Amino acid sequence: MKKDLLKRLLISATVGVVITLTLFVGAFGSVQASSTTNVSDSKQQLVDIVLRPKSQKTLHKFVYDSVNPNSSSYRKFVTPGTFSKRFSQSPSKIKALKNYLHKHHLKAQTYKGNLIMVVKGSTKNIEKAFKVKLVNVNNGEVKFQKATSNPKLPKKLSKVVYTIFGLSNYSPFSSNKVAYQPSSLHTITPHSATSGASKKYSPIRFVNRYKLQSLYDKGATGRSKTIGIISFANFHPNDVYRYWDDEGINVKSNRLSIYRTNGYKGSWDGYDESTIDVEQAGAIAPDSNIRTYIAKPNIIGMVNSIAAAVGQNVADTLSLSWGQSEAQVAYEMKQGITPKKYNQIMNLLFEQAAAQGISVFTATGDNGAYDGITTGLTTGLSVDTPSNSPYVTAVGGTTLPKTYTVNKKKVSITKERAWGVEFLYPNYKHQRFFGNLDMLQSFFAGSGGGFSRYNPVPSYQKGVSGIGTYNAIKLWQFKLGQPVLLKHAVKQSGKKSGRNLPDISANADPNTGYSMFITPKNNRNSKGQWLITGGTSIVAPQMAAASVLLSDFNTTGRLGFWNPQIYKFAKRSDSPFKPLDSRTNNTNLYYTGQPGKLYNQATGLGTVDFTALNKAFNE
Repeated sequence: MKKDLLKRLLISATVGVVITLTLFVGAFGSVQASSTTNVSDSKQQLVDIVLRPKSQKTLHKFVYDSVNPNSSSYRKFVTPGTFSKRFSQSPSKIKALKNYLHKHHLKAQTYKGNLIMVVKGSTKNIEKAFKVKLVNVNNGEVKFQKATSNPKLPKKLSKVVYTIFGLSNYSPFSSNKVAYQPSSLHTITPHSATSGASKKYSPIRFVNRYKLQSLYDKGATGRSKTIGIISFANFHPNDVYRYWDDEGINVKSNRLSIYRTNGYKGSWDGYDESTIDVEQAGAIAPDSNIRTYIAKPNIIGMVNSIAAAVGQNVADTLSLSWGQSEAQVAYEMKQGITPKKYNQIMNLLFEQAAAQGISVFTATGDNGAYDGITTGLTTGLSVDTPSNSPYVTAVGGTTLPKTYTVNKKKVSITKERAWGVEFLYPNYKHQRFFGNLDMLQSFFAGSGGGFSRYNPVPSYQKGVSGIGTYNAIKLWQFKLGQPVLLKHAVKQSGKKSGRNLPDISANADPNTGYSMFITPKNNRNSKGQWLITGGTSIVAPQMAAASVLLSDFNTTGRLGFWNPQIYKFAKRSDSPFKPLDSRTNNTNLYYTGQPGKLYNQATGLGTVDFTALNKAFNE
């Protein structure tokens, strides 16, 4: 989760080992009565209409055929124009919808691919066209806009419409990153390119550990490729260039570009996330271009940025490090904040990306198996969305070998394992926290993973050992919605349905993480500072960058949808993946490894040997 960088300073004090945590519930936990007022008639609105594909079945088949070597459609990825002709609504039906909106004095345009139509106009005209009433809600903690009923269109037009959303402007998204300020756990001083700290925490750690060097040796640099970064915050380009320069990476001066979705000027809330994403992606693929899509941090911003990126078809890979828990989505749907078909909307967009050969990588979250617990809405196991989509490669986290002093005793992590901080729990009884939020972020730090409640098991996961079964170590129980640490951990095993995530994993623990360079938001009179940071959101852009390196050896220039391919590779005797299957010292705060099986919900298929993966992709 994104947090203020200063919140990570931990001060010694005494807290009980067994604790009952009072949740930080934010906007949703207020007991104050909500008040509503009418939205001004003249206020300008932005609404999205999601258009139905001609045939979901046909689209689904093509997506899978495009990455099947036995299909005639193998790697014959389509352009947005071809996608529109083959899978989207006809121009005449789109024109009829636009004409209706124009009659109500609304402007309408579609992103290339014709899945998303953006509608702009005054509140008064939006209300008339969609037969809704818009109100401002104030519950004492947060203010947002919502519709008092579901939007409607004339029956004839509604047949081509999948759903309508954007009438709510609530902003739920947070980044899946944990940033450490120098603290009792981590002390990193400013450094130069030649310092030990720089080398130890540089992207070279990712390169060496996961065997990327062979790709560089063969000439891979990401040349003529573009990595797309979906984000919601501005960043200082000078920070990024300073970082690359310190790492000894010579890059072209014009490799960065920014697309401001719907003309959004940007916010600095979360600028550290945007900064680290761009720094890491550009370091791993030094000759690639980086295009960042920045939008308002709400659902319409998320959807429009993805639709823009896919419609432009410039990015060969996309990295997305922002999301929310399925538990939070469920609450927002109930409150009318989030459209009930949100999950399907995201899947449609990712299907378009897959059809065009764009590989998408998402972060699974940093609250272990309890994604989004800091919102107060997660009262049990939950996974992240959009990582729950079957059309993205969900990236989880590990931690690397390291020795810690825990409760005055040496504790050694001897081999790479799932990222989870349960071995640090004895230390926390000596910590004083700034508040309940800081407490939750400390206890619930680990790689996201588990089972989706919204998406079924995709076909590529069926038949893979470990899918649908699980081993776990229960550390927490929930009483009246509050997490309580058990005195004694309980081993569990069982079966569950739903899309399993993550798909793959790599080092994400801030304690074994990566350096970043960043200056304050206002960038005034500051030389900036070096920090060590971590989170699954760092691994997502690293994987996106590695993907463009792999595609340097591909005549089509793109690898397409990873998952149907990598799950086949995992079944081979020369699998490019190393399962982290131990049941001990290998947990994401609930799920553990499954000995002898290819998959587990703590680390997915495991870590990647990119030398072997390159051979598998390009043989």
